[in-house]
Amino acid sequence: MDAGTVEKAEVGSMTEEGLQDQEDDPEIVFNLEEDPNRKDQLFSFRKEQPTPTKDYHAREQQLLQEGKLGKSEFSARLRKVIFGTYDHQPACLIAFRVDFETTKKGWFRFRNATIEAGFEETGNNDDSGDDEDDDDDNDDGLLVRKIYPELIRGHVQSAAQTYGLGFEVPIAPVGGIGITASYDVTSPREGLHLIQGRLMGSPETRVKWIMNENEVNKGGIYEQPMFAVIVRHPPEQSFTMSLKIKATTYGGLPVIGKGGSRISFNSSKVRHTSSKTPTKATARLTGGSFEVGNQKWTSLQGQFEAAVDLDTIDLEALTKMKAELLSNQGPGAGQSIFPKVEYS
Repeated sequence: MDAGTVEKAEVGSMTEEGLQDQEDDPEIVFNLEEDPNRKDQLFSFRKEQPTPTKDYHAREQQLLQEGKLGKSEFSARLRKVIFGTYDHQPACLIAFRVDFETTKKGWFRFRNATIEAGFEETGNNDDSGDDEDDDDDNDDGLLVRKIYPELIRGHVQSAAQTYGLGFEVPIAPVGGIGITASYDVTSPREGLHLIQGRLMGSPETRVKWIMNENEVNKGGIYEQPMFAVIVRHPPEQSFTMSLKIKATTYGGLPVIGKGGSRISFNSSKVRHTSSKTPTKATARLTGGSFEVGNQKWTSLQGQFEAAVDLDTIDLEALTKMKAELLSNQGPGAGQSIFPKVEYS
């Protein structure tokens, strides 16, 4: 079987499996904590916006302290890892999903979130190399080559917002009687769900995605977004990925995910892990291995496949993010929860 045949088989399996959850899927749990560093920034930014921040903020803060805010955690699951090549260089495709689902959907939601993925080289470094090379661009060093999604705009929703205006006109000279008049001004307002990603760092080894809810629909951000990254890595060298997740609740409570484990990826056929490390085989991995905490995963076949050209993989077909966000069930597709916004 040639490389092209293997590639089609792998990509086909990704779509046919539908990437359904499995009990032993690699999962990273982030405990929710209030983010005091963002308090002042959020409240000053939302000062002129008519959201019931005071009541909801106090209630959410109490539930967070009691451990009852949703599950009081975010979670991230690895959905697909493929070691292959990108532009004829060793690379790895990593697809992961972040869960923002909560148990209190009747009133609780996140109105925005940021997800940041950072990559670092680990062992197998050669310290005997020429120091001058460190000052120049490294043509085979760790580098994020491709991300998905880059920009997705969801359904556009319109709503009427009404401003109540009033004024007083004096009839007599100073101290006389005046007439007070008031009237409403209604104007249309549009909103949409937005997901946007960008590369960060020099060299570019970090990715940051920003998610914002549809402010007209006010249905919260998409609860199970999936992201994909293609990372170029040095041959036979391992690297790690860390995730940082922040979000803002409906009541303006800034929260941050704490305690998430780093994920270590290794493309080498030689395993440098302790024999005490538990090992599982997973269909979500093609080639190489990865470790989360004290658990290691290897390919289900137990052997390396022919190299896959990662540039030919359709990342939308893998993540289905645009299809989900623009579907009839996507955020902002239904009736607005608050179709009329009134200011007095």
